Amino acid sequence: MHKMKSVYSILVFLFCARGAGFEPFDSKPYLTPTASPTNSICINWNTEEQESTIVVFGSTMALEDTVKLEGVRYHHHVFLEGLEAGTQYFYRVLPDRDIKKFTTVPEHAGSFFFVVFGDTRGDSVVHQSVIDRIATCDIDFLVHTGDLILEGDDTDNWRTFFNVEDTLLQHTLFVPALGNHEKPYWPYDTLFALPDSEYFYSVRYANAMFIILDTDGDVEGLQKEWLAGRLASARSDKTIDWLFMVFHRPAYSAGRYGDRMRIRDAWSSLFEEYGVDIAFAGHDHNYQRTEEINGVIYVISGGGSAILYDVEDRDWLACGEAVYHFCLIQIDGTRMTLRAIKPDGAVFDELVIEK
Repeated sequence: MHKMKSVYSILVFLFCARGAGFEPFDSKPYLTPTASPTNSICINWNTEEQESTIVVFGSTMALEDTVKLEGVRYHHHVFLEGLEAGTQYFYRVLPDRDIKKFTTVPEHAGSFFFVVFGDTRGDSVVHQSVIDRIATCDIDFLVHTGDLILEGDDTDNWRTFFNVEDTLLQHTLFVPALGNHEKPYWPYDTLFALPDSEYFYSVRYANAMFIILDTDGDVEGLQKEWLAGRLASARSDKTIDWLFMVFHRPAYSAGRYGDRMRIRDAWSSLFEEYGVDIAFAGHDHNYQRTEEINGVIYVISGGGSAILYDVEDRDWLACGEAVYHFCLIQIDGTRMTLRAIKPDGAVFDELVIEK
C-alpha cells in the first residue's frame, strides 16, 4: 500500500464576510489548481452554517491521511502538497460526504483532453444540458471563459452554478477566468482559491501552458508586465509545445459587443511575439473562430447558457454561429484537435493544428 511521505501545506482562507446579497450556502466540493498542480491541489467547498474543515484522502479508498483545520468557517479551502504527479487520489469531505477522486496533473502526457466554455449566467436548464454533454466526454480539466453567474454577490446565482456543475467539479480540475458579471468580485475571491494573483494566473498541463487573464482590471501595468514574463518563460521552455490564453472580453469579435480594442492594443502584440496558439475568450454569447491573425487564432466560446447573440460576417472570421456549445480540445503531442459541440452532441466546427 502506498503511503504518502510528504508534508501537507495547508493554506486557509478565513475571509468569510457576509454581504447584503451574498450569504453562506451549501455546496459539494470542487477542485481548483495550485501553482504546482503536478504535486498539489486545492479542495474547496461551502457550508450554510459554520463547520469544521476535515478532509480524509489517500491513494487508495482506505483514505490513509487526514487534514483537519483549526476552527470553523463557511468557506473551506484545503491545499494539499507533496502529491505524486499523474496519480489518482481518493478523498472525502467529512462528516457526511461521499468518496470522490481526482488525478494530479502529469508531468508528461501523450494525449489529454480539456473543455473550454463560458457565459453560464443564463438559463439553468440550458446550462445543465451543456454540462450533461460535457460529462459524456472523458476530460482532464475544465476551462471557463468567465461570467459564471449573473450577479457576483447573489447567493442563489452561485448556488445554482454549483448545483449544475458539481457532477464535474468534484473530480475535474476547474480553471476559471474572471468575467464582468462576477462583479462585485469579493464573493468570487471568497469562493475560489487560485494561483498567483487569482485574477490572472497560469497553469501548466503536460506540454501546454494556460495563461488566464483579467479583462476587467488594468490590462496594462502590472498585469501586462506579468504576462510578458510568463510568455517569455513559456517560450524559453522547450518542453512546452502549446500556449493558450484565456480571458473574458475578446480582442476580436463579430458579435454584439464587437472588438475590444483596449484588450487588443494591450496584449495582441505580445501574443504574436511569443507565438500564442489560441486566445480563448467569452463575453459575446456565441461561437467564433478566426483565421490566423498575425499567427494567432482567436476563439470565442460564450455559449454556456446566456441569451445568444448573432454573429456578423468579417473577413477574418473562419466560423461563427449563435449556438449553445462547448469546445473539446485534444492535445496529442504536437497535434491539436478542437471540436465545437452542441448540447445534442453535434460537432459544428473542427480545427486541426499540427506542428
